Amino acid sequence: MAIIRGEAIENIKRHKYSGSDEGLLYKYFYDPVATKLVSCLPTSVAPNTLTVLGLLCTVIPFFVLMSISGAYLVGEVPSWFLYVHAATYLIYRMLDEMDGKQARRTDNSSPLGLLFDHGCDCFTIGLQNIMISKELCVGENPIAMMSLITAYMVFHFTTLEEYYLGTLKLPMFNGVSDGSLVIIALLIFTGAIGNTWWAEDACDATWLGISSVTNLNKG
Repeated sequence: MAIIRGEAIENIKRHKYSGSDEGLLYKYFYDPVATKLVSCLPTSVAPNTLTVLGLLCTVIPFFVLMSISGAYLVGEVPSWFLYVHAATYLIYRMLDEMDGKQARRTDNSSPLGLLFDHGCDCFTIGLQNIMISKELCVGENPIAMMSLITAYMVFHFTTLEEYYLGTLKLPMFNGVSDGSLVIIALLIFTGAIGNTWWAEDACDATWLGISSVTNLNKG
């Protein structure tokens, strides 16, 4: 049974990427730095290679975290890992900007490459969300579940908007570029104070009416 039918395949072939990012961090950091880095790359480097390397910057830290601290979304995480996570997340974001620029530079842009890029981003969103939930000691509860669902809903509806409007427009202070600064700063801050700080109780949560959530912690 075909996952993508004939008409959809033809639409994919005709698709041309169109997008813009009004984020301040994109304009003044990611775009100029990624452009400079791409200019230093050999033209033999395939854009999808950069995409895969970016994905590995999430997959490898994810499995390292699970191996050293367990699969539960609570527990102590070494400070060194939080600093490594901040660094690999920055590298992922930079590679995510570079792959498209390398594709246009080498005239290798294609709808399949775009699908591959978005597919890797989709996996990254989930794994990053799980890692951050664990590092902030969110715990295994409906709040963690809603965090993951919300992240995927934002990705889904942004992609849906691109499908219907024919362009992907990211506004100023968007979560992709400007939001990355918040994530990186949060990881560095957590590494400095220790992630168990987030596990300390902040307030009573019985008013939520969720049997598994009796207290809200700082995370």
